Amino acid sequence: MACHRMRYLTLLLASGAILSAQTTGSLQGRVLDTKGRPVAGARVVLSGSAMQGGRSAVTDETGSFRFGLLPPGPCVITATKEGLNTAKSQLQVGLDRTSTVDLTINPVATATVEVTDATSTVDMKATTVGANYTTDTLAKLNVSRDFANIALLAPGVSQDTAGFKVYGSTGAENNFVVDGINATNVEFGTKGKNVPMEFIQEFQVKTGGYEAEYGKAMGGIINVITKSGGNDFTGDVFVYSEGAFLKTGNKHQNDSNLSKPLPLEDKTLELGFDVGGAIIKDKLWYFIAYDRRKENQTFGIRLGPDAGQQAPKDSTRDLFAGKLTWRLTEGQSLIASVVGDPETITGAVKDAQGTIGTWNGRDKVGGTDLSLRYEVTGERWFGQLQVSRHQETNSKLPEGGGDQVQYVDQMNGGAQSGGFGRWDDKKFTRDNITGSLTGYLGSHEVKGGFDLQADKADIHRSYTGGQLLTRLQASPGGDIYSHYWWTTAAGQLTPTFDAPSIVFASKPKHESQAFFLQDKWSVMPTLTVNLGARTDQTNIKDQFGNTVISLKNEWAPRAGIIYDFRGKGQDKVYASFSRFFEQIPLDLVIRSFSVERNPTTYNFSQTDMAPSALAETYLGTSSSIVGSYVEPVDTNLKGSYTDEIILGVESTFRDVYVVGAKYIRRYLGRAVEDGLDVNSPLGDYFIMNPGLSSPAGVTYPKAVRDYTGIELTAQRKFADHYTWQFSYLWSQLKGNYEGAYQGIGGTDGTGQLDPNINSAFDLPEFIVNSYGRLSGDRTHQVKANGSYEWDFGLTAGASLTYQTGTPISRLGYHDGYGRYELFLVQRGTEGRTPDTARLDVNVAYTMKMANKQRLRFVVEVTNLLDSQTATVIDQRYNFAQGDVGQTNTNYKGPFGFQAPRSVRLGVRYSF
Repeated sequence: MACHRMRYLTLLLASGAILSAQTTGSLQGRVLDTKGRPVAGARVVLSGSAMQGGRSAVTDETGSFRFGLLPPGPCVITATKEGLNTAKSQLQVGLDRTSTVDLTINPVATATVEVTDATSTVDMKATTVGANYTTDTLAKLNVSRDFANIALLAPGVSQDTAGFKVYGSTGAENNFVVDGINATNVEFGTKGKNVPMEFIQEFQVKTGGYEAEYGKAMGGIINVITKSGGNDFTGDVFVYSEGAFLKTGNKHQNDSNLSKPLPLEDKTLELGFDVGGAIIKDKLWYFIAYDRRKENQTFGIRLGPDAGQQAPKDSTRDLFAGKLTWRLTEGQSLIASVVGDPETITGAVKDAQGTIGTWNGRDKVGGTDLSLRYEVTGERWFGQLQVSRHQETNSKLPEGGGDQVQYVDQMNGGAQSGGFGRWDDKKFTRDNITGSLTGYLGSHEVKGGFDLQADKADIHRSYTGGQLLTRLQASPGGDIYSHYWWTTAAGQLTPTFDAPSIVFASKPKHESQAFFLQDKWSVMPTLTVNLGARTDQTNIKDQFGNTVISLKNEWAPRAGIIYDFRGKGQDKVYASFSRFFEQIPLDLVIRSFSVERNPTTYNFSQTDMAPSALAETYLGTSSSIVGSYVEPVDTNLKGSYTDEIILGVESTFRDVYVVGAKYIRRYLGRAVEDGLDVNSPLGDYFIMNPGLSSPAGVTYPKAVRDYTGIELTAQRKFADHYTWQFSYLWSQLKGNYEGAYQGIGGTDGTGQLDPNINSAFDLPEFIVNSYGRLSGDRTHQVKANGSYEWDFGLTAGASLTYQTGTPISRLGYHDGYGRYELFLVQRGTEGRTPDTARLDVNVAYTMKMANKQRLRFVVEVTNLLDSQTATVIDQRYNFAQGDVGQTNTNYKGPFGFQAPRSVRLGVRYSF
């Protein structure tokens, strides 16, 4: 019976988790004699502060050994055999990395054992590119207290409004994993979790070349593991403060053309603690952490009768984490984890453009994530099974003016009065069951896994007072007003303009599953071949439970080859081919399949919402209703994917210097987007793959996004008190499609975040002149960071980023859309934004006290040189579709700038 139970468990795990290996690392190597011959039967023992009870193995006939499911952190490895000396080395087990170490045993046992550092930064078993950062490394660098900003230290990563770009992908195409939990934002695919620095054990960013077990991203994988406690009772109490008196003045505070207002005052205060230890030594560990962050900002009101007065904005964020690690038996563990980041923001939750009722509200964001993971280890296999839940709230609600109509006066610069306007109450839940099984079959490391996922939304939104009222212009018949609201067709195929205003509500969901199988084949000690494939399937269901889109057979092959050209486990040439499919966020189904209909009517009344033919005549446009019950879907619709090719080399010199070079090519194979069916009498939009025909026969051009990069890297491992990293990246990004986040266009020419329903292919006129340099194109990017540690407790770290500007396009206003969507000349040919540079520093002094107690004082300076260069340029060329020539006097003027220099002070007491 026990045999049958084990067989069932093995089949369950092997049946296919995408996220399984992302919480641990692995170690493999050989024990050799002084002549390089394998030593069979040697006992290898692994121990470390992050490891419960240690691990042991016996070398096989080739002298090889391996360990899996290792917690990241420093450890010591020891090899012994009767009649021989003892070999011992120190090394660092990296998060989701395979460390390789060869131990040499002398032929005669002696009392002296030399301990060497065997840590290698070169993963000899993978083609993955990216970077790992331990908690010790992060303590010496200024990463602005936001864990996602750690990724910006890595080559190939740059920032956009939605998050950060990885080798040409947008900030809405990455996958975020915290303690094995898929913590990606459910609605838009951006960052969906905040984790303080003190909670993190190790941070990893994968920028490319990752194996078949990783999916749900066309950009990068962000992987974070929180601390787990240990046999020793340890902890920290910390406080950080950043106030207005520590900041330099903002040189552009009074610029009237800024896309978003800058705060007049901004100060933050963080208080927190973390504590970990053993409930039962080597058996049951715990870790608990809490961080309260308060931020107080003050903005100036720019328009309306309150112009010149101040609007406060206050936020309180409660971040917490807890973990229990229970070693059930020598080969089995159970890990329970909770990570939370609820935040409440009050005051000016909207840009202060008018009276208090229009901006005074309450934002509720964040949520609590839970996971339970089971790990089992055998001599030649190991497996994992995890269940997890990610929860998210993203609501913007009125505090005052909740029953009043918001009035926007376009004849007075857009000044707002009356009520709060649009409000949103949104909650999201993601449930995952993941599992994997890894087996060592001779020279093959075979791994299979599965991921079952369900994403759900609960959405309510409307306008206070039931509509948005806008005064557009004067006319002989009087002032013309527009009325905009949400309505329902009440069973009709086409609603009428007298359909009532409603609170829009929707509860759609996605159900997806993925399976993978991969093999790391050690053809010979110096040659590894990685082959794998994964398949994803997603069923998109509307609020009535109907499957409106089914994406099947998303086969993603992965192949890589690694050659150790010096045979020392420190140098490699490698190549990889990867296909990455997109995990479509819920924004598409919420907006396109939830009976979301919006009438816009024009008349001379502030209260009556019925259209007026005379007002429409004076205005030159007609009242309309957009949206439908069921958005048509191309019957041949297939998922979005990107193909990637990487060729690279890494080499180690003097055991501490590692240099590398790589060629990266990423190109979009297919995109999912919406577009107008111009042949439809109803003017329907449809979901399609641009470049393929819709059922109505309308063909749009293929979506193109082509990235090419050449990257040079160099780093020095920490030794003799210091370490550093350097990278240079040359790249180009061309096409007619930005991706899930559209970096230009939108309501004010600064971007649109509507994954898979952006405006890029909405109308045929939008694709004219649309091929060219994309908004993420940066020709040159230089990054450098490093730190030095003195014996008396002082440390200093710095990070520098220099990057050339991005392309500027000449955007034209589209009257029907009310947005800047037209390319008046070829995309990206109007020059570039200025080059930018930023230097951040971290200086800390640690005072050692009795019983391993420490007191650490920290000073972090962000933007030390106070560079306030323009980062966003106004690309709006005119203000109306019929305008001849340039009518925007601020065209190519600054829209946004680098934040000014700021100083953060911190104190941490550790025990």
